[in-house]
Amino acid sequence: MSAISRRLTESTLLQSTVLSAIAFVVYAITHAPSLQYTDNGELAAASVTLGVAHPTGYPLFTILAHVWSMFSTDIGWMNLLAGVWCSIAVGATYGLMLELLLLLKGGVALAHRHAAAAVALMLGLSGIVWAQATSLEVYSLHLCLLTLTLLAVLRSHRADVDSARWSSLSGVLYGLMLANHLSSAFLAPGIFLLWLSAARPGQLRTWYYVVVPALLGVMLYAVLPLRSAQEPPINWGMVHRSLDAFLYHVKGTQFGVWLFSDRQVLKVNARIFQHVLSNAVLWAGYAALAIGLWQMLRTNARLTLSLLAIVAGNLGISFGYSIPDIEPYFLPSVLIGLMFTGVGLWWLVQRFAARASWVLLVLPLVAITVNYTRQDRSNHRAVEGYTEWVLAHAEPNAVIMTRQWDFFCSAAWYEQTVRGIRPDVVVIDKELFRRTWYAPYLRQLHPSVMGRAQREVDAYMPLLADFEKDADAFVKAGKSAEIQPRFIAMLNGILDNNADRPLYITPELLNEEPGFAVGWEPMPAGPLVRLTRPGTTPKQRFSDVGLEKVITSIAVPRERLDSSLSDLTMMAIGSTAMYHLDALSDTAAFRRYRAQARRLAPSHPMTARLESTLP
Repeated sequence: MSAISRRLTESTLLQSTVLSAIAFVVYAITHAPSLQYTDNGELAAASVTLGVAHPTGYPLFTILAHVWSMFSTDIGWMNLLAGVWCSIAVGATYGLMLELLLLLKGGVALAHRHAAAAVALMLGLSGIVWAQATSLEVYSLHLCLLTLTLLAVLRSHRADVDSARWSSLSGVLYGLMLANHLSSAFLAPGIFLLWLSAARPGQLRTWYYVVVPALLGVMLYAVLPLRSAQEPPINWGMVHRSLDAFLYHVKGTQFGVWLFSDRQVLKVNARIFQHVLSNAVLWAGYAALAIGLWQMLRTNARLTLSLLAIVAGNLGISFGYSIPDIEPYFLPSVLIGLMFTGVGLWWLVQRFAARASWVLLVLPLVAITVNYTRQDRSNHRAVEGYTEWVLAHAEPNAVIMTRQWDFFCSAAWYEQTVRGIRPDVVVIDKELFRRTWYAPYLRQLHPSVMGRAQREVDAYMPLLADFEKDADAFVKAGKSAEIQPRFIAMLNGILDNNADRPLYITPELLNEEPGFAVGWEPMPAGPLVRLTRPGTTPKQRFSDVGLEKVITSIAVPRERLDSSLSDLTMMAIGSTAMYHLDALSDTAAFRRYRAQARRLAPSHPMTARLESTLP
C-alpha cells in the first residue's frame, strides 16, 4: 500500500476532506447562477453592504458572507458560499458518526468508516440539504455549525482528549449558532444534556466551560445596532432606534403570530417532516433508523435520550410554526435521524455482510440519482428574469408599489443596491408598512417620494407603534378599526402626492385593500399595472426583457414557487396580449404573447383563453 493510500485509509481528517470535496463538486455543478426566491436577494444585498437583514438579523451570517463578497459580489459567487457551508457539514458529519460509533462500540473499523461515509453523503445529497446548498440562505450555515457543535460535544466525551478544551469549543460553536439563527435556542436543552451524558465525576460543576463561551458568541448581536446606526442601504428594523426596536427584531417578535396559531399546521408540518426525513433515509432506511435507535438505547441510553431531546426541541417549535418554507427548520431532526440510521446500517452489515460493508456506499449514489433533477439549479434564472421584466416596464423615475416579496421585492434590493440596476425606480413593499421601521427607512432612501406623504405617515405611525408594542392590548382596546383607514390613507397619500411620477402597482394589489387607489384607472403594463388619472393617456412601455429567462427556467415547475411564478407570469402575459388586441388592435403582438404562453404553460386556462380568442 502506498503512503498516500495508507494516509487516506487512516486519516479521519483527510477522509472528511475528501467527502466534503465530493459534496462541494456536486453543489458547485448544480448551484444557482442567479437570484432565487424569497430572501435570497435581500440576504445577498445585506451581506455585500454589511447591512441588517430581516429578523432575527443573522449577524454571523452577514459578517461571513460579507467577507466572501470581498472577492466578488456576483450572485452566483454568493450562492456558492452556501455550498461551502453544506460541504463542511458533510465532512463534519463523517467525523461526528465516527465519534458516535466509537462511544458505542469502542473502536473504529473499516465498517464504521463505510457507515459514517454513507451517512455523511446521504445527508449532503438529501433533498433538504441539497436545496440549501445551491443558493445563499441562513440554513446552510446553521447546519454547518450544528454538525461542528455536536462533533465537539462528542469529542469532549473521549478519555484521551482535553475535555475542557473541547467543551469550550462546543460552547463557542453553539454561541455562534445562536448568532446565526435564534431557533438554535430550542436545541440548547438537548445539546447540554448531550454534553452531560459524558458522565464524568463533577461534570455538571464545569458548566461554565460550555456556557461562558456560548455567551461570547451571542454577543455578536451587538453588531446589529452599531451597523444600523450607520444607515447602510439594507437596514431592516432600523434597530438602533431603541432597545425595544432591537429586541423586537432579534427575538423575531413579528413572527410570533405564526406560532401555534392554527391546529391544522401541526398535521401539515408533520407530513412535511415525514417527507423530508423519508427522502433523507431513502424510505427503506426507516428500518435501519429503528434498529440504530434500539441499539443505541441498549448501549448508551443517556446519550440516546440526549439526542432525542434535541429532536424534541427542534420539532416542538417547527411543528407549530405556520410558514410556507418550513422544510429547513427540520434540519437538526433529519441530522439526528440519519445518525440513528448510520448506527443501524453499521449493525446490519456487521451481522449480515461483515466483509462487504463497502456496499453502504451505494446509498449516496441512490440519493444523487433520486434528487439530482429536482435540486439542479444551474439553469434557474426565473427570479432574475422576472425582476428584469418588471423593471423594464417601469418608466424613468417610476414608483412601484407591490407585495411580491418572493419574486420581486427581495431580488430588486440586490439588483438596485449591489448591481446598480434602475436606481431611479422606487420600489415600495406595501406589507412592510405594517412595521414601524419601514416608513422612516423609506424616508431616508427616498425623501422626495416619502416626504410628500409625511402628513399621512405621521397620522398612521402612532397607532402602528401601539400595535407593535402590544398587539393583544391594541386589539382589546378596539383600535383595529381605526388603524386600517389610516393605513389606506397613507398608501393613497403616496400615490396622490406623487402624481407627477409614473405610478405602478402589481396586479395582486387591485381590489385587495378597499379604498386603495380610488380615483385611479388601471392599465396593463406587462407584469405591472399602470395607474393613470381618468382622461389621461400616458406613454405605455412594453418589453420582453427577462421574459425568456422566466419561460426557460420554469416551463417545467419543480417546486411550489416555480408554480406560483408560472401562474403570475401567465396572468401578466394574458392581460398584456388582450390589451394589445383590444386596445391597440395589434394582432402581431397578441400572437407573440400567445406563443410565449404556449411555451410556458400549454395546458394553463389562460393559454386556452388566448387560443380561443383569435384563430
